[in-house]
Amino acid sequence: MRSFSKVNTSKAIVLSVTSFGESDRYIQFLTQQWGVITVLAKAARKSKRRYVGGLDLFCHDEIFIKGDPKERPYLNELVVLNCFAGIRESLGKLLTAGKWIQWTKKFANYPTPMPGIYSLLGQSLALLEKNSEQHSERLDLLFRIKFLTQLGLQPQSRLCVQCTVELNADCYFDLPAGGLFCEQCALLNHLKTAKLKSWEQKALSIAEQIRLTQWHVLNIFEENLSNLINLLTQFASYHTHVRLPL
Repeated sequence: MRSFSKVNTSKAIVLSVTSFGESDRYIQFLTQQWGVITVLAKAARKSKRRYVGGLDLFCHDEIFIKGDPKERPYLNELVVLNCFAGIRESLGKLLTAGKWIQWTKKFANYPTPMPGIYSLLGQSLALLEKNSEQHSERLDLLFRIKFLTQLGLQPQSRLCVQCTVELNADCYFDLPAGGLFCEQCALLNHLKTAKLKSWEQKALSIAEQIRLTQWHVLNIFEENLSNLINLLTQFASYHTHVRLPL
């Protein structure tokens, strides 16, 4: 039987920080090894030297803990890998990263390894910090698409969910059906759902197919992507019964 009396280590991203007592803090981490865990950081509110600024929201650390990761262990020490200071210097980036943290806390709040979600969040934060705020919307769209894919909930965006014809014109996004209807099928089903322009359908389809690091491909769409981002959020909320920030 494995013992957790020794120091255990994992890379981790800070999801939340809660004060406890006069000097301690509880830190919620998305870890590479154990999924989401909560760790007690003793004297974190008094000692600035002990945790070297690695307890701020979004920080990517290597953490060393004592105790069972699933039973609120103690944080022994940490090494900051990236504090993502550039995100905190931009209100737009800060808001975007905050929404990603909320998605992670709502959907992945389990002490179970989730390497895909851990990698997605870490890469997304790194790209968000590195690139201009004007690209935040494209990164946000990609993050939500890839997150839904990790959950096995990605919407059907290339073919009509009813007749399976390939979509290349205006269409309709239907939440219960989990994807898009061509105009003819929407008319037959008397759908009164969100209508997407042809370029929005194309953007959604491309976002599903490309890698996160290929976000620049979405620059071909000069129009605002906020409608697609909102629809994906509504889609996720509908199919998980979890309320999410738009």
